[in-house]
Amino acid sequence: MSLETAVDLARRGRLYPGVILHGADAAGRLDAALRIARTLLCELPAAERPCAASEGTAPCRHCRRIGPGGGETFHPDFRVVERDLKTSTSVEAVKEALKTVQWSPFEARGQVLVLASAETLTPSAANALLKSLEEPPTSAPRHFLLLTPAATDLLETLRSRSMPLYLGAASQHLDEADQEALAAAAASFAAAMDAWRQGNAGIFLGAAAAALLEVDDFSDPRALRPWSRAARVVRDRALSGDEPALRRALLQLAHDLLEAPEVRMRSIAAPRIVEGLVSRALAGFAAAPAGD
Repeated sequence: MSLETAVDLARRGRLYPGVILHGADAAGRLDAALRIARTLLCELPAAERPCAASEGTAPCRHCRRIGPGGGETFHPDFRVVERDLKTSTSVEAVKEALKTVQWSPFEARGQVLVLASAETLTPSAANALLKSLEEPPTSAPRHFLLLTPAATDLLETLRSRSMPLYLGAASQHLDEADQEALAAAAASFAAAMDAWRQGNAGIFLGAAAAALLEVDDFSDPRALRPWSRAARVVRDRALSGDEPALRRALLQLAHDLLEAPEVRMRSIAAPRIVEGLVSRALAGFAAAPAGD
């Protein structure tokens, strides 16, 4: 299902109560959720919704007030639940938001609840949400928009009761700070690799793993970005001209790093995972010949 299809279904009152918006980046997912929410609650005739998207048309009172925060944009029938703990969205935050959907809408014809980081829902929070998805109120339309980098990050029970909407791949744009961090990590990784190839000492493999851990913050067990950045550093080294066998090993290491988040979710520390993958991929190579 595309975003345009979801908006059309929202106009006609046929959108599924639970929708998973995955792909893109966090800003792209939120923008899509706001567009759907405005379509669902806009007061104009169905064919003209959402009025906020029409050039030269002043948005209605609902579209104008639907946004990610509170203050002037506050709407009593629309809410965004952000992650409230360091690595998760708590059951307390979800239950507090779900209280709203137990009441009749205050102003609009329905209600919309957005989970901005649905992949961080604790098991208890996910189960609280699941109950509302299984037994939605029938007095007025209620919609739950679950935002996540990947639909597979959600519990199977949530996925089975929601309609997936893929928004496309996340932007690969890196700002200046990102580029500097990656460049520093890549330089450290290259230096460790060069030292290892000359001496074949395990300590240098440890240094290579430590360099990969410099690319980003690995503390969030659900974060995918650190692993993709580490894989990028390894891939770039592989493509820089190493001997074929070593190039293949590095490319396999890059692939394994992309698969590592699943292991991380088993409560295994990121340094242990990275060190194990580096050692498994490279420990079998002999030192490079003198002068190589």
